[in-house]
Amino acid sequence: MDLDERHYRMNDRTNTIMRAAFMMLVFLLGASITYAGRNDIPSTVKIGNVTVEPRDGKTRTLRFDLSWDHSWRHEVNHDAIWVFFKVRAEGGTGWQHVRLAADPASPKGSAAASKVLNPAGYGQAEGTPLEYIVPGGKDGFLGMFVRTAEFGAGSVKATGVTAVWDFSANQGIEKDTKVDIMPVGIEMTYIPEGAFDLGGGTTEKARLYKYTDGKQSGLPYRITSEDAIPTGKKNGSLWATDLQPADGGKLTAAFPKGFAAVYCMKKVAACWQYAAFLSTLTPEQYERHQPNKLGEGKRLIVRSGEAPDFTYTYKENTANHWCTGLNWEDEVTFVAWAGLRPFTELEFEKIGHGPMQYGWDTGDELDHPAYWGIDEWNGWRKPRGHIVTVANEKGRSFKGTHGNGTTSVPADWPQADAVGAGSRGQSGPDGRWSSRHLATTMNLDSGIRAVRTAPIEAAEQ
Repeated sequence: MDLDERHYRMNDRTNTIMRAAFMMLVFLLGASITYAGRNDIPSTVKIGNVTVEPRDGKTRTLRFDLSWDHSWRHEVNHDAIWVFFKVRAEGGTGWQHVRLAADPASPKGSAAASKVLNPAGYGQAEGTPLEYIVPGGKDGFLGMFVRTAEFGAGSVKATGVTAVWDFSANQGIEKDTKVDIMPVGIEMTYIPEGAFDLGGGTTEKARLYKYTDGKQSGLPYRITSEDAIPTGKKNGSLWATDLQPADGGKLTAAFPKGFAAVYCMKKVAACWQYAAFLSTLTPEQYERHQPNKLGEGKRLIVRSGEAPDFTYTYKENTANHWCTGLNWEDEVTFVAWAGLRPFTELEFEKIGHGPMQYGWDTGDELDHPAYWGIDEWNGWRKPRGHIVTVANEKGRSFKGTHGNGTTSVPADWPQADAVGAGSRGQSGPDGRWSSRHLATTMNLDSGIRAVRTAPIEAAEQ
């Protein structure tokens, strides 16, 4: 790293925790005093000089330059860039998602899982030392998390970064096909695995709590794993003062509860990112997903070219404006296209207050910044967080499936009608972590924020 380099290598566990807490305090103080308006900390990620090089009969090498500011990595968490690509035959009109490739984790081959951290073919020529995490599995290989290889904080700049493209997974693309490549980078923050208190409080509307004897409604429910959680009016179960889950039901083991590690978008999706999304759609899809007249996206994103090969760009100096004026269908279509997923209202609370007990909040009546160094999370003039709710059967059936890089929304997600989705957060009492009276209500003029479940290899050592 080339600015404000700091190293947090500690000799014992106590110093590790103290230094990590200090780092968090630095981020939180910075967030708590920057509530003057939109886009206080604009995205700085840049991907350029993308080239495609031959490799073998099924794969090619993608080479590019990558940089971003305000990066960090320490013993508790780090930031990263979710990098993915869209491809089409040169001069064509149909964009496809690039599927990456990774070598097996063991030499036994087909029966072995792929290597996630720094697979063969992923590296760089010069610049800030980086690490590469390629999630595998049935909904994997859609992109990679790029993070710094060393502890520190500052700006990141690397040239000649390489990734391996499995072009055999794309229709109409052969070994020698000339192609157009579109890179997309989304800033993310690593939220580590860990227990936390859900709900609690005594005045927040529709708050979640641990049911005991029916005489109290303010005891936090401790999340200690991703195991199934009983819900209802029974001692030890999860319950709420309003907008309750099923009485006598459960949240299944598949429903994301916030204990497992995730990468969360550090910022609300910007106009340039939504413009990239629009540029890969058909004209008919564009008409369905263009920002509505309520939001800045309608005013800031412009169309050029001729049908069916339109290109969408942002007006000068508006690249990092939040793209608002989107409904739930627009949001989840973008999220699926990016290979990410929505987050649940349990994850919303974990991302917000971290491992701190209920009542911890560095904010005021205007802003309630997140514990982990995420920008624009919760407060005045910040978009509400759209969540998957536990107050609806469709929401409770969510399994945390990731999008597959297309505009098809997975079946377990709340669909275009937004049944199973809702809102959390903003300013004043609504910004308190336990306040959830909008957990089944959608704010139509909102931005996009999403997560991806983190591979275990992403954990700090």
